[in-house]
Amino acid sequence: MARILAIDFGEKRIGLATSDASGRLATPRRTLSRKSDEAALEEIVRFCREEEIGVTLLGIPRSPDGIESPFAARIRSFAKKLHAKTGLPLKFHEETLTSVEAARRLSPGSPPEALDAAAAAVLLEDYLAAEEPGR
Repeated sequence: MARILAIDFGEKRIGLATSDASGRLATPRRTLSRKSDEAALEEIVRFCREEEIGVTLLGIPRSPDGIESPFAARIRSFAKKLHAKTGLPLKFHEETLTSVEAARRLSPGSPPEALDAAAAAVLLEDYLAAEEPGR
């Protein structure tokens, strides 16, 4: 299975998490400070090459009714740019409450940046669990 890069996209920070080669474990990796799409894309493309990523996964926020939030269009726009630069397969997965779960897992006093990478890991864990039958 190709390694997956999960991206928790935000206008200020972007959290990154990766799967292991078996597609069973999700690990928070790093948080990028987003200054512009171009700068963020450069860093993510470099990260994908260095880490031998085969698939990118972005979270799409939804309302409790299941309707995509207005911010989802922004995430899809960024994802389209990322796909154009990497050519990697692109997947989307619902990310509602990933930040809440990530905050619950972090120890008190963790730096604010840790939340973004942890939220990306929660997103990836949820995606992997949904994709693996019987898990």
